[in-house]
Amino acid sequence: MLIFHQAGHNSVWNEKSLAKNIGDGLIISPVHWDFDKVSGLDNAIKKVSLFDPQFYVPDSQKTRLNSYKFFPENFMNGFSTDDYVAVAYDAAALCVDFQIDNNFRALLIPARYYNDMFTDFIEKQKVFSVDPFLNYIEKKTVKKDIFLTLPLTAAMIADKKYRVQLLNWVTSYPQINGVYILVTFDETLKQICSHQKLLDYIDFIKELSIADLKVICGYCNTEAILWAILSPYAVTIGAYENTRRFSIDKFLDDESEVRGPAPRIYFPKLLNWVRYDTAMEIKEDFPSLWKKIYTPTKDLQSLLKAGTRPHFTKPELYSHHFELIHEQIREVASLSKVTDRIRLVKEWIDAANVLYNEIQSNGILFYDSNCKGEHLPAWNRVIRKITQ
Repeated sequence: MLIFHQAGHNSVWNEKSLAKNIGDGLIISPVHWDFDKVSGLDNAIKKVSLFDPQFYVPDSQKTRLNSYKFFPENFMNGFSTDDYVAVAYDAAALCVDFQIDNNFRALLIPARYYNDMFTDFIEKQKVFSVDPFLNYIEKKTVKKDIFLTLPLTAAMIADKKYRVQLLNWVTSYPQINGVYILVTFDETLKQICSHQKLLDYIDFIKELSIADLKVICGYCNTEAILWAILSPYAVTIGAYENTRRFSIDKFLDDESEVRGPAPRIYFPKLLNWVRYDTAMEIKEDFPSLWKKIYTPTKDLQSLLKAGTRPHFTKPELYSHHFELIHEQIREVASLSKVTDRIRLVKEWIDAANVLYNEIQSNGILFYDSNCKGEHLPAWNRVIRKITQ
């Protein structure tokens, strides 16, 4: 099983971690990287990485997206759904050639994001990109895996009939080797706390895998540990939240100021991120408890020695996360039996719950609900049902 870095802002952190053998490649984001930056990326990185064309919002006004000649908005000098059909094949040719010329690991076919469960969703995607891309790829002699992007909503994968339709559609193309799944879960908290949404996603991974499709689970947060139980083709790890949760917000032309998040530290023994201020309260007031929850890395040790509250953009916070969650995912995936993977993750959940109880019994208040481990009951229920 592969682990890709979901690259976004400050992706140099991802590159540096990749150079330390943390992860197997990048999934490159043109909304964050312009044409010249991607073209100039080291070939050694490109050949193990994927380029996601990100056609999700084809009329996006984002500058970096429009540095690519094949992006729909730029290609037409103003996107129009009706008019795009006439030029879709030309745009597909340019996009495929770009991926081949840069020698990426595989070819990704983009798709448009729809928030509603249109009955003609499949037909829309076929006309927009799938048929044009496959038509042009067939003319090329390159031998690379072909992945179809599936940007979906939680409602789509909750509907079993809808999932069957998607599965039947994808498997109707013998050229397609796998799918790159992106789901907007619409959760209010940073973690997915609905066991049903997690189970629906897991069922979809199972169905696709049974059909011999390689599954890339995109924009993962800590639930990548759960996905690893099923050993899909790949899961992802990311830095900022917009690389650990899929949404179309970053593709919209919104110049309003967004307040930066509070700095957080990833604690693998809690299976969660905790606000820096809360973590320091534990460290200073309950050193024995701190030793139980803390897993050191050189990056975070360096940051803590500074003794000052870091800005959320400090790279050490994310390098620390990459190293530790990478180790967790690898440990789960290394076990050959599903039952053993389940047992291991169950042990981690149980241990995390014990630590959370001890934290709260010492009077530590989590002022932020995202730090409380409220996703763990959902994980426990998923663990009980994952093999059913």
